[in-house]
Amino acid sequence: MSQKLKQVFTPKRLIIMTSVLILLIPVFFVSYTFYKNLSQGVENEDLDDHYAKRVKELQLEISKEDPLNLRGNSTAKTRVEVDVSFNEENPSRTELIKNMHLMTHQKISARSKWGAIPMTPDNIQQSADYLELLKTKFKIGDSMHAELKTMLDHWSQGDFSQSDKEQNRLLHFLQASRGFSNGLATENEEELFILNNFGPDYLHTLDEATYTSFEESSP
Repeated sequence: MSQKLKQVFTPKRLIIMTSVLILLIPVFFVSYTFYKNLSQGVENEDLDDHYAKRVKELQLEISKEDPLNLRGNSTAKTRVEVDVSFNEENPSRTELIKNMHLMTHQKISARSKWGAIPMTPDNIQQSADYLELLKTKFKIGDSMHAELKTMLDHWSQGDFSQSDKEQNRLLHFLQASRGFSNGLATENEEELFILNNFGPDYLHTLDEATYTSFEESSP
C-alpha cells in the first residue's frame, strides 16, 4: 500500500498539486468576496425598486474595486440618528466628539462601524455652534478647540480628504481601542452606505457643492 502511494504521489506530482492549490487560493477569495457582497441583499427596506436596484449595482462595483476584500469597508446598515443631538444646558465635549465621529462613518473605510449620523451641512453647522458654546462655558481647552474647529471648517467647505485621519483622531480623544479607519471610502462605498443607512434623500451629501452652497447662503 505504501509503495503504491509513493508511485501515485511522486515528488513531481506533489509539486504540481501544491502549485495548483496555491493558484486556486486567490480565486477562492475573490469568489467568496463576490458572493458575500452580492448576498447581502437590500438592507434598507424603505428603498423603492429604483434604489434597490442601485444597491445591487453598487455591491457588484465594490466587489470589483476590492476583489480580495483587503479593506473590508463596512457599508452595512447600523444604528442611525438623522440629526446631531446636544445638551446645551450641560454641554460636554465628549458629546460633541461622539457626534462628529458618527458623522465621519459615511466618508471613511473601516471594517466595523457602530452608529451613523449623516454628514449634512446643517449637522456640521450645529456641531460648530456647539463647539463655540463649549468654549464659552470653558468646557474645552484651546488646543482641542482649535483641532475640532479645523475639522469642522474642512467639512463645511466640502473637504473630506482628511476624514480618515480625522476619524482616527476623534477615536483617540474618546480613548477607543477599535473601529479605526483604513482609508477613505470610495464614492461607490459612500453611496452604498448612504442608501443602506440614510436613504436617497441624503445622496446630495456626496456632492461638494452641497457644502459650498450652504456656506455661501449662511449669514
